[in-house]
Amino acid sequence: MKIRPPITVMPQVVLADKKRLRDELRTKTNLTGIMTYLKLDNGQYHVLSRYEEDIWLLPDHWFTDATKESGRNLSFNRITTPSLRSTAKVVMSRMIWGDNSLQGKRRGGTLTGSLNRLTSFFNWLPTLNITNTAEITPLVAKQYVEHVKSLKSKRGKRKGKTLVPGTVCQRLLAVERCYTELRDTQYGFAHPWPDSSAVALSGVDFHGKPKTEIISDEVLASLFQYAESILASAPELIRLQLLLEGFKPKSKDERRHGAERSKFLQSHGFASGVRAFNQSIMELRDCCFLMILLTTGMRVHELCNLKRDNWYSEVREVGSERELERFYFIGSTSEKTDEGDTHWLCPQITIDALKVLGDLMLPMQKRLEQQLLDAQSKGDVKEVARLERFSGSVILGRATNKSNQVSVLGSLSVNDRLQKLVDKLGLDCSLASHMFRRTFAVYVVHHKLGDLRYLRDHFKHWSLDMTILYGMNDKQDLELYDDIYAAFDDERQGIIGHWLESDTPLSGGLANQIRNLRDKATPTRTYKSRAVMIEHLSEQIYLRSTGLAWCTNDDGSCAGGRCEECEHGVIDDKKQAFWEGVYAQQIELKQIEGLGESGQTTVDKAIVRCEKVLSDLGADIEIIKQRVNTND
Repeated sequence: MKIRPPITVMPQVVLADKKRLRDELRTKTNLTGIMTYLKLDNGQYHVLSRYEEDIWLLPDHWFTDATKESGRNLSFNRITTPSLRSTAKVVMSRMIWGDNSLQGKRRGGTLTGSLNRLTSFFNWLPTLNITNTAEITPLVAKQYVEHVKSLKSKRGKRKGKTLVPGTVCQRLLAVERCYTELRDTQYGFAHPWPDSSAVALSGVDFHGKPKTEIISDEVLASLFQYAESILASAPELIRLQLLLEGFKPKSKDERRHGAERSKFLQSHGFASGVRAFNQSIMELRDCCFLMILLTTGMRVHELCNLKRDNWYSEVREVGSERELERFYFIGSTSEKTDEGDTHWLCPQITIDALKVLGDLMLPMQKRLEQQLLDAQSKGDVKEVARLERFSGSVILGRATNKSNQVSVLGSLSVNDRLQKLVDKLGLDCSLASHMFRRTFAVYVVHHKLGDLRYLRDHFKHWSLDMTILYGMNDKQDLELYDDIYAAFDDERQGIIGHWLESDTPLSGGLANQIRNLRDKATPTRTYKSRAVMIEHLSEQIYLRSTGLAWCTNDDGSCAGGRCEECEHGVIDDKKQAFWEGVYAQQIELKQIEGLGESGQTTVDKAIVRCEKVLSDLGADIEIIKQRVNTND
């Protein structure tokens, strides 16, 4: 009978195995020794996996909490050829031990992704009768490039279509990584493409990389309104959940427990039964997800790392009047760039959603604590570490295939739940959590430009200068501020580019100067392209919306609302609807009796102003008048 080596060992045993393996893997085969482990509080090490095993368990802290349990290991048995399986272990062990990770932190997702791509390559090689990587030549590598480019996507929107250049690049980079890790070993081979690179061969254009799609205003408005209404029902649903948690069915037949719970809920005011109640609880949780993603700009793994009560607020003096205003911050753990403890500026409704999640998760937290006690009694060190890390999480769920094991929801589960919300509302949108970050940045920009019509109250804290906001808390997500600045540049370039279009109607004091800039054909004489000209001009122009116009004045002064006359004012066709509305109101006012001479004079002047602007914008004044009279 084969006796498995001890599960718990002293540190010197781990270090000795690592040193021996590092030395032997260059020339020897059939290696044995400790590969992955978990350090215990007593200083000893709990062995997770050994080199000779075909599945290496990786420490949970190498992954985000949102990573599924099944995705936290390296499975070499998916490589069909034993000799190539051994080679893959050399590559992966060197990646684990190497210095390629930031600040020494090994990224579990990087390791599992690398093995997945390496598995595809190693399972392709035998089709050319290659079972030893030393036989790989540039010609073989060229054939693999052609093979990868011929592959078709198997899922998603691109199902049946060839792989996108980014995916092709990742597949080819795995070959380059294999070459790098093996070149001083018995498995080494020549550089796969001596005169090129994975990036060049894949056709990736990093400069022209498409931006993440943003959620449309119509979809976002519907989602937010619905989520806000569901959030309002939270106190009653949480009250019922607490009552139901304490209810004990009397029947010995478990098949009748559902009916008993439904009857109990009905006696407390919920008439639809226990199944509908559970769906309502899930929907409330999902709406909280949506609310937090929308109002913070955090990533999905940061959402999944949220803990109960991890927020704070502070009161600060703001503005020239030194008025007191409360600012809220929500905290989580970010693993995107090893930032760790990270905070996000947010409105109060975000904190409300976090509190609701905390209350919703109390029954699940109770189950987690019981499972933790069970794991401790069994001496299951890995399970104890996992459950302790998840304790206090507000994004918990149960794995139905693992005896209701409590775990943090994964990103796929979150995305699936968000899409179900969209589908329930009948919205035509393919929604994913990563879209919220760029949508958030764009909404912040619209607010700062004074052009945000919806959710204005929930973004009002972004009115302050960005440097002041970031200075409030040095643990904030700096990359999010970079995203906001990038979105601002995009928006400003779009507005100014629209002004420079030859057919864009303009009004306002600055309109003639912009028309002159069009007529001078500046792009062909001074700049390499029109895009470069717009980028250069936008960097020099201060821009904000006054509602009725765009203001380019950066010294804080104002012409008293007469933007159409101000030398800093620009009115384009995007503002036409506003002016038509004002014009219609003035026509209606003119028809009111008893305005008096002064009032009539004011209205007449306003009508003249509106007609001048609308004429500049190409509106038909007579049609607008007819429309107003028809409504009367």
